[in-house]
Amino acid sequence: MRPPRLQLPALDAALRRARGWGASCAGAVEDLVFPLECLICGNAGSGGPWCEACRAELLGAVSRACGRCALPLGPFESAERGCSWCRGRSLGFDGAVALGPYQGPLRHLCLLLKRRANGWIARWLADLLVAARGEALGPLAGAKVVPVPLHWRRRLGRGYDQADALAGRLARRLRLSPCRALQRLRATTTLARLGRAERLEVMRDAFGVRGRIPLSGETVLLVDDILTTGATAGAAARALKKAGAARVVVAVIGRAEGRV
Repeated sequence: MRPPRLQLPALDAALRRARGWGASCAGAVEDLVFPLECLICGNAGSGGPWCEACRAELLGAVSRACGRCALPLGPFESAERGCSWCRGRSLGFDGAVALGPYQGPLRHLCLLLKRRANGWIARWLADLLVAARGEALGPLAGAKVVPVPLHWRRRLGRGYDQADALAGRLARRLRLSPCRALQRLRATTTLARLGRAERLEVMRDAFGVRGRIPLSGETVLLVDDILTTGATAGAAARALKKAGAARVVVAVIGRAEGRV
């Protein structure tokens, strides 16, 4: 006698349980393999790769930030239509959320994350972002989570894509759909020493949307590790909107203050 076929709803539920079990096992193995000592101060970790004191410092990196570009706000600064940096600028995206400023311990962690051997940190950083900015990320119900992709040659050289790793974890934590909708159409020069205007020119039309991925009317959570001048995120967001996305919100770990 053949076993009864699972109906689609039951099959979906079984797959979700299997994925959850797999993620739990992976997390348990990860905790055994990687020494749980603080990556920031070197003291004993507390259920993760940082101690309680350093975790609290990361979570409290900034109390108020601009909802449009994620730059920290001064104590008396209003950001009703954006902060003094982004007000009146065309950013390409509709909002941005960051764990904190790209400096000190957070800069150190972002630099570690760029190396494949440290890719396991993505899980922990994504969890910190949810813990610190859950109120801003919560209203994105139904959004598609899209990483800002590396060019294939850079990804091949690096061995993995840190934005993809962050996006996968954020999608799981926020119970949203991961979607690799974007592709890098051409390799671009290193942006580190360029100002905003130069970056905008370099990144113009650098991204495209993969064929037949439905984005019409969708909200997209666009994920990267660092946001500086917004040129890369803006170019990616414009490609998504050109394909029909209604709203794009950027989520990053570090927010750097880029050159004007």
